[in-house]
Parts: sequence; C-alpha cells; structure tokens
Amino acid sequence: MEFPEEIFRSYDIRGTVDQLSPELAYRVGQAMVKMTGAKKVVVGYDMRATSPELAQKAIEGITSMGANVVNIGQATTPLLNFALSYYPDHEAGLMVTASHNPAEYNGFKMMRGDAMPISGKEVQKLIKEEEVGEEVGRVKGEVTTKEVVDEYLDYVVKKAAAPDLKGMKVVIDAGNGMSEVVLPKLFARLACEMIPMYFEPDGTFPNHEANPIKLETLTDLKKKVLAEKADLGIALDGDGDRVIFVDEKGDHINGDVMLAILADSRLKGNPERPVVWSANASWAVRDAIEANRGLSIMEKVGRTNIIKRVKKEAAVIGGEVSAHYFYPEFSGLESTDFTILLVLKLLKKSGGPMSELVKPFAKYVISGEINFAVKDKEAAIESLGKKYKGQALEISTLDGIRAEFKDWWFNIRPSNTEPLIRLNLEAKSQELMATKRDEIAAFIKSL
Repeated sequence: MEFPEEIFRSYDIRGTVDQLSPELAYRVGQAMVKMTGAKKVVVGYDMRATSPELAQKAIEGITSMGANVVNIGQATTPLLNFALSYYPDHEAGLMVTASHNPAEYNGFKMMRGDAMPISGKEVQKLIKEEEVGEEVGRVKGEVTTKEVVDEYLDYVVKKAAAPDLKGMKVVIDAGNGMSEVVLPKLFARLACEMIPMYFEPDGTFPNHEANPIKLETLTDLKKKVLAEKADLGIALDGDGDRVIFVDEKGDHINGDVMLAILADSRLKGNPERPVVWSANASWAVRDAIEANRGLSIMEKVGRTNIIKRVKKEAAVIGGEVSAHYFYPEFSGLESTDFTILLVLKLLKKSGGPMSELVKPFAKYVISGEINFAVKDKEAAIESLGKKYKGQALEISTLDGIRAEFKDWWFNIRPSNTEPLIRLNLEAKSQELMATKRDEIAAFIKSL
C-alpha cells in the first residue's frame, strides 16, 4: 500500500488526517519493532480526534510483531520521554501527535530505547522495502497500562530542587493541549498560585492554535497576565514539549533569549561545560556561554540534531529558537515542566520582576524568522554567501550559511519540506537590523 511521500519527514511522520490512516499506523507500529528489536514499547497519544484510533492501530501493529506495549494513554511528549528513558525495560517509544500543528493534522513521533528520535524517512524506507507483517505461529505481544505522572513529577521536582514559591502568581495557557495532564498536579505540589487558561484538552483548538511561537496565539495570555497582575505567563504547545514565557508587562520572551538565561544559570558552578544552540539563535546565547566560560557548540536547527549533540557532548543544556529545551537529566530530551520550575526558581531568587531578569540578555534586536519562496534554494543561499564573503568576519556553512559581522549577523537556511529559504537576522540596533533585513530581502527577490 502506498502512503503520501510528504508525510515522511526528517524528524517524524506528520500530515493532514486525510493523508493518514489506520493501516499506516499499523505499519508504523510493525516497522518500529523491526527497526529497534524492542521487546517492550511505550505508547502515548494526544487529544486530537483521530489520536485514539491511530494509537490503537499502532499498538496492534507492535503486538503483531511479538512485542509488548505499555500504554500510558493521553500524555504530553515530555511524559512519553520520561516513560521511555526512566524505565529500563522500555526499549522504544511512540507518541501519536501533530505537536503544534492545526487541528487537521496528526502524526507519529518515534524513539529508540536510547531516546534518540527515529526519522520518518527511516520508517518509510522499511515500509517500502520490506514486508514487516506477521510471521506464522508468532505469539502476539501483550498490552498493559501504566500511570507515570506521579513518578514523573517526583523526578522533576527533585531534579529542579524547587524552592518555596509562596506568594508568586502564574498564568498558564495550555492551548487546549495535553499539558492539562501534568500541570495541575505539578502546581498542587507548589506554594504558587496557578491561573489556568484553556486547560480542557480539545483537538479542535477552539480558542487558538496550540503554537506559542505564533505571537498572535499569546494575545489572551498577555491580557490575562496584566489583568491578574501575575508574575509570569506561560504558554505551551499541543503536545506540551515547547514553552514560551511572558513577563509581568505582557511582553513575550524569545525562545533563544530564554535559552541564554537558562544557560547562564546552569553554567554557574559548572564552568567549561558544553551548551548546544541552534544556528539561527541570538548572540545572547553566545554571550551567556562566554561569560560563564562554557563551551559553545552550534548545531543545525532541528529537534533531532540538538538532542543528538546534547547527548554526544554531555551538554548542560541545549535549546532552539522554537522554545525546545533539552536536558541531561532527561536523557537529552525536553521537559517543559522542568523548564518551568527552573524559570520560577530563577525569578524567585532574583527578587525582582521577570522583565528585570530578562533585561541583561535581551540587548539585541532580532528580525524573527522570515520565509522567502525561491526557485532554487541552494543557488539562492550560495549567491548570498558570495555577496557577503568579503564583508563578513566569519561565515559558517553548518546550516545554510551564518555570516557574522561586527554589529550584526544573519542565518539563511533551506526548508526541509518546502521551496523556501528562512532568514534570521540580528543587530545591535533597530535601525541596523531593519536596514540589513531589507537589504537581504531585496537581494533575494532580485534573484
């Protein structure tokens, strides 16, 4: 049976619900066992309407191969991460989710026993090239259910060494995603007032997309933070593996600026430890690493790339502009709940408002990601490299090109799935940022 080519992505399998099917889910389950040799696979799923059926068919595919399944039910991706890495007999993991995508999407995140993500393209190759169906006489695997939230929270609170947060007030927008499974129980353990927004899991996303990187989705949260005079606002995506923060003034904090804050904190007392950051991230991260004598490791954009490097380098933290934060305490994977506790801990310790904590790190002006449709992605990037070769202090070709200048930098990289190139640019002033942004945009459009 043929499945749409475009759903098999570099990091996962994802597409619109009409591109997915129970048959695909079944084959994905089979392929995971064939690929990993796992005898026990942990499975979770999000709140989308199609997720329970897709999870059930994936479970049937897994058990048809003789492997057992531990079904943790509705879960966040960090909860699935924990269930995979914390229990030694769990040898692979499958999360049915489309993460931050709109309601018409769904998909599969797949992981090996060492918590490394499995590429959708790897699964596609196996499905195409081999029959992974049932063998005659094979005994089917068994399915058990497991509740992991309490053990997860025990671990998170212990590792974060959460302080007394009495007197603090936090507004949290769960975006009708899966964080409702975890956050009420977490805050029940803390002396911190939580004001919930859109906590009811609903895969139709009746209030806004569960994608906090889109600034328009933060509008309600910002208003609520101001109305409640809260210390902090927090927004999560659909599967709860990305988190964006809003200060007491209702201003959002860019994902890379928050990475700089976290890196600064985690390097204190741990000098010369690595920090992994993506090629489109702010100089703020670089500065925080240098100020603490850390080891700066730049990596290609992409969840899998950062996870792999965090694990390889035993980094103290890794992160992306897209507000994924990766920790050695979680096998190099995300835990938004751990991130929230670390940020609250820093805020409490500072004794001041969040805006003051952020201020020393938010000293550059960044364009935000700008997409350009081009006929030839590689040719466009090569042309930009030639244009700025004589002017730049340094040019990296790690991920597209990142050109460094005295007062500004830019990164231009190709989209993995679309005929687009993505520009991120930062400067020491608003005027310089706007000038260079417009200069590069005009050059790209002239190609």
